[in-house]
Amino acid sequence: MDLGQKLKFLRNNQNANQHEIVEGICSVSYYSKIENGNVVPNEEILHLLAERFGVTVEELTQTNEVVNDQVIREAENIYNLIKEDQTAAKEAYQAFLKEFENSTDPGMKLIISLIELRFALGFSTLEEAEEKFQEAESLQDFNSLKIMPLYNRVCGLYYYATGNYDAALELYLGLANSLNYPYKADIHYELSLVYSRKDNMYKSIQHLEKALNAYLQEMNFKQCTVCYFLLGINYFKMKNYDEAIDYYYRIEKVIKDDKDLLRKVYNNIGLAFEKKQELEKAIHYYQQSLFIEGKHNVKTMYALAELYLRMENKEKTAYYIAKGEIEAKKFNLKEYIIKFHVLLLRLREEDVQEYLEKVAIPFFKEKNDTDALIKYHVILSDYYSKNKQYKQAYFKIKNALDMKGGV
Repeated sequence: MDLGQKLKFLRNNQNANQHEIVEGICSVSYYSKIENGNVVPNEEILHLLAERFGVTVEELTQTNEVVNDQVIREAENIYNLIKEDQTAAKEAYQAFLKEFENSTDPGMKLIISLIELRFALGFSTLEEAEEKFQEAESLQDFNSLKIMPLYNRVCGLYYYATGNYDAALELYLGLANSLNYPYKADIHYELSLVYSRKDNMYKSIQHLEKALNAYLQEMNFKQCTVCYFLLGINYFKMKNYDEAIDYYYRIEKVIKDDKDLLRKVYNNIGLAFEKKQELEKAIHYYQQSLFIEGKHNVKTMYALAELYLRMENKEKTAYYIAKGEIEAKKFNLKEYIIKFHVLLLRLREEDVQEYLEKVAIPFFKEKNDTDALIKYHVILSDYYSKNKQYKQAYFKIKNALDMKGGV
């Protein structure tokens, strides 16, 4: 970090402009040349500037590299610990802060800001994460080739979490194309998540296969299982249900203690069999998901209620609607409170139009939930057709087709 960059960093920390800093020391134009690296100040001006900023001349002119390879390794280690062991990550971070929080090096401040952003993305609200992101952005001028991989990884995760997938791709691809980056398996996995969100399943699968091969070489079987799960999701989205089921079966054979993942696996196998119209198998796996104790199973209860409604089994439909509503209200899951109420109206053959138009569709439109919106526009189209309101029926089905990418 050169002298000019340090001076700029210290000035920004004080929220001061150049006029305020140089008063009684030198001219603004001369100081500006120092910050830009065009002039080396004499010893007297250096002493005056150091005094103005509250640091020693040694700290101001220090040329030893503060942000070295060891520091970067420690920061990357904290990043990885956040995913695996929150307590260990916090302990490692406290030790890191104890060593470096008083550093006047702007690059070190950027690293600390990036670690805090990573913690915020894991354990705080998006609003808090945004504040940390703005802090990191304000220090972007002090990025370097050493810090860049950590910067790209953390900010890529921020962009992914906030739905800015193109920005996330740009940062992640920079790391994937780097020759010596040691965490390429993780980057390929993170790229697969981004491409999946962008509905580019082929690209997602390509990166998943690269990640999977690397994890197998590292004997990181936990991450292999995570890759299998996402591969199952991707093949399901591509309507290749047999391939999806095969990947879910692989997970079922190897996981023992991760009940939450096993619950999701059984739910997703049920979904795949339902799409294959093998309804008894679908019901079997949905119920297997419900048998596993732990977190709520509202999603599976909704799938069963909807499936039994299609099968015109009113008793079972009512049973799972009642159970699902209790769970949805218990955990304040508004999305499913609305979904179960729509099912209840349909089960009772009551007028569903007003509730869909005034409650359900506005809610899912705000959430940008295309699948729910398509489903409810189709239901409305059927409603209007039965009531001989063909113009309204046409527009509702047209809306559904437009959201599917139809014409």
